[in-house]
Amino acid sequence: MAKLSWLRRAPWASALLIASACTGVLRSSSDSGPGSDPGSDPGGDTGDPGEQTTSGRQPLVVRRLNRLEYNNTVRDLLGTELRPADEFPADDLGAEFSTVGSALSLSPAYVRAYEEAAYALIDDLLEAPEDRRGRVISCDVFKEGEACARSILRAFARRAWRRPILEEHLESLMLPVTTAREIGAEPGEGLRHALAAVLLSPFFVFKLEIDPDLSATEPRRLEAHELATRLSYALWSTMPDEALSPAADSGALRSDAELKAQIDRMLADPRSDSLLDSFAAEWLDFAHLESHEFDAEVLGDASADVLRSMKLEARNFIRAFLTSERPATEMMSARFTFVDATLAGLYGLPDEGEAEPEADGMWRVDTSSVPRSGLLTLGALLTTTSLPSRTSPVKRGDFVISRLLCQAIPPPPPGVATEPPDVPGLTLRERMELHREDPACNACHAAMDPIGFGLENYDAVGRFRTHDGDLEIDASGKLPDGTEFEGAVALGAGLAEDPRLSRCITRKFTTFAVGRLLANHDDPWVEQVTAEAEARGGSLGEIIKTVLLSEAFRSRTPARP
Repeated sequence: MAKLSWLRRAPWASALLIASACTGVLRSSSDSGPGSDPGSDPGGDTGDPGEQTTSGRQPLVVRRLNRLEYNNTVRDLLGTELRPADEFPADDLGAEFSTVGSALSLSPAYVRAYEEAAYALIDDLLEAPEDRRGRVISCDVFKEGEACARSILRAFARRAWRRPILEEHLESLMLPVTTAREIGAEPGEGLRHALAAVLLSPFFVFKLEIDPDLSATEPRRLEAHELATRLSYALWSTMPDEALSPAADSGALRSDAELKAQIDRMLADPRSDSLLDSFAAEWLDFAHLESHEFDAEVLGDASADVLRSMKLEARNFIRAFLTSERPATEMMSARFTFVDATLAGLYGLPDEGEAEPEADGMWRVDTSSVPRSGLLTLGALLTTTSLPSRTSPVKRGDFVISRLLCQAIPPPPPGVATEPPDVPGLTLRERMELHREDPACNACHAAMDPIGFGLENYDAVGRFRTHDGDLEIDASGKLPDGTEFEGAVALGAGLAEDPRLSRCITRKFTTFAVGRLLANHDDPWVEQVTAEAEARGGSLGEIIKTVLLSEAFRSRTPARP
């Protein structure tokens, strides 16, 4: 009985020890430890007021699968409908993304969750109908014994670990099988533990890129299986498929032509919609929109249905640019959006239309006759940049500066009041202007507030308004370069012409796809990639392709610079 108990404990213990070792070896002393956001990676143009950039080479820390990636991977690996990662602890963010290695810590709670998930997934597989079980269990271990178990484990580990399996690793996986035989347990029980061990291995839990020379000081080209994994998780948030894996096995993926062909194929695949729920949702901060809190007494008809529709609107809007040749900068000034009956009523648009394919019951509407234009007037963005009971020019201005222009705003000094004075008879803008009279507040608010004021015609759930209560709204504003504008439509048009926007999109997608914070030395490369993408039209798809074909994506920064 003691040995049988050991079968249950061994995979969990080894996973914890090996994973901790991997993290320790590949984590640089410059990387921050566990936390909600170890860096904001603002980047941008050196010298701008309030800008902060990371100096020196930033090594890529070993990255574990985040919750979305874990669920997608076990779905494609096992054909399961289980979503065990929904119960995992929340992923920490680095520079806004849950793919940044320095933020993805491995806590004891996560290790326990991995063990529970691994056994739940394997038990679900072993009890599944033959057509699904046969994807992994290719022979009868009761009849064919250890030879069968070895064959199953070799094939399963190859797919799960996203790389060929070494014989020494296969022998380790076979230990539960041989131990079961030695103690007289059923061979199926040993195989069950061995299959769970595959899912508990660092080769599964982490997207490992193993440096052959830890003393190296220069970036190295990824080997083909590392590149396939990085590419598949960047575009699909899941493991390489049956077309990408052979290209890695043959080494062809390392060629420019094959890599480009695979990128084109994968972007054309419906699975690229994962970019909407991963990259776009985290960059534009609508990933958790459904849990946004609002004051029902103040905001009236805002509801869970409205928030759900807003998220679908944002996804469809980004998809329209991901699948078209329109310049990505036009996301700021486009005079269209997607609505359903719920949003149409909120926006004052026609509440009937023909739903477009793959638009989740929504239809595309022209907004040239109403004061809505581009990203900044999407309900999702206007809501997440608001407080529960009112708008926040500060949050809206910070969103534009940090997420669209990649400029940093330092946090307020300790002890400084963050709320404007409550003065009856004054608009929020007038109260904010009083707040800015404090020199300790003015430095930051002088950059954020003039942008946020331009969005004041939209309340905390995105409804257009001309008055705040009984007080008329002044929606004039000023861009960081001093350009004055009137209202959201003019703000979007001005941002569409700002060269920092394209560079910022490049930085954001690179951070997401590579999983590390960008630094000062990356700025020339960002300029180059952005220029190359713009020379081919500057669409969102071109920016993504150009990043994925670049040396920054195809190489690994050494662990010890």
